[in-house]
Amino acid sequence: MILHSTNGKSPKVSFAEGVANGIAPDGGLYMPDELPRLPQAFFRNISEMSLNEIAFVVCDTLFGNVLSSAVIKRIVDDAISFPVPLHQLDGNRYTLELFHGPTMTFKDLGARFMAGLLAHLDPGRHLGRKIIVATGDDGGAAVADAFRATPGAQVFVLYPAGDLSEAQISRFATLHHVKAIEVAGSFDDCQTLVKEVLRDAASGAARNFTSGNSINLARELPAIIYFFQAYSCAVRAAGRNAKIVISVPCGNLGTLAAGLMSKMMGLPVRRFLAANNSNDVFVEYLKTGGLKPRNALVTMARAMDVGNPSNIARIIDMYNGDLQLLRNDVEGYAYTDEEIAETMREAFIRHTMPVSPQDAMALRAMNRHLAPDETGVALMGAHPSKFATTLKAVIGVSPAAPLSEDFPAKHSRIMHIPPTPGALSRVLAMK
Repeated sequence: MILHSTNGKSPKVSFAEGVANGIAPDGGLYMPDELPRLPQAFFRNISEMSLNEIAFVVCDTLFGNVLSSAVIKRIVDDAISFPVPLHQLDGNRYTLELFHGPTMTFKDLGARFMAGLLAHLDPGRHLGRKIIVATGDDGGAAVADAFRATPGAQVFVLYPAGDLSEAQISRFATLHHVKAIEVAGSFDDCQTLVKEVLRDAASGAARNFTSGNSINLARELPAIIYFFQAYSCAVRAAGRNAKIVISVPCGNLGTLAAGLMSKMMGLPVRRFLAANNSNDVFVEYLKTGGLKPRNALVTMARAMDVGNPSNIARIIDMYNGDLQLLRNDVEGYAYTDEEIAETMREAFIRHTMPVSPQDAMALRAMNRHLAPDETGVALMGAHPSKFATTLKAVIGVSPAAPLSEDFPAKHSRIMHIPPTPGALSRVLAMK
């Protein structure tokens, strides 16, 4: 697999080199020159296949020229040790729960897969690997957990002050291999700082750093698996001729980009619904063709408060900037806090189903924009217990976590910095 930069100003690299660096020296994101297509026989049989069988076929197609099938199967089975179930709401509308991994977030699969990939792609260097990740939700916890058993790995988690709960912070800040860095700024500020470090790494100035965010293809590509699972479950439930639409909650656009890659690999879905909160940079791009990053607004769906979504570069690259082609595959909708809260109440009243604010966005898009002859699948990315305070305020119920929490109430080793490269450099240099 050969990778190019979305900015087009850096040399092409191998897959191993691209994921080791995270981003290109010119600041662009890496993309495969070509995405392989899956054979029709796969789609004829997909509804009879297990999640791990689907994942193996998809990953063997993606990475088969880089790793052996035996290694790929081992990485798949290690990464996917939890279910991804489909639930029917009513009629032709379903939800796919992606949050049954160890840290109860959809990001578990990509993070665990990335840890396995790095170990096999770069077995010598990974022993001193430094993973740096910006998070406004549970990405830090997922990456920290994924590299827990990797010898010599260090994880640096940057998060915006005031955005994460104490419970969310404890899931990574209490771990011995993690350095937690609270930034006096937004998620976009954290992401900008991470990209500065990765550009230095790509040029050789910051040794052994790689990204744990979806800007790294090692974490981004495995998310494709979820869309094949959604299709498999929907066909099993609604029949082989179902016209399937997948609704995606969107922040940094990594999940949507993975869905569009799955379509380019042959996944026969009709279209995608992209659900934004009031940070509607992508929705505006779909409407006008103008890309105007801005400071993120603070909303109820905090995990989606992104004013400069990185993965929009991948989406533009995939479609060669052809906006009409993109519009054929994606419809975008933006929702206010009031609309998100209304959908959370609807889900609880009609289905006794607590949903997180960001997942309510995907649910609302599906409920409002699915045609009668279509089958909709809304992706649910985070367990609702992580948003217990918000849910209590909106629906009067605080859902319990299904997993026992074994994190100390107090955590240490948190560094507090302003959103400047110099401040981050000083922290990263500390022993």
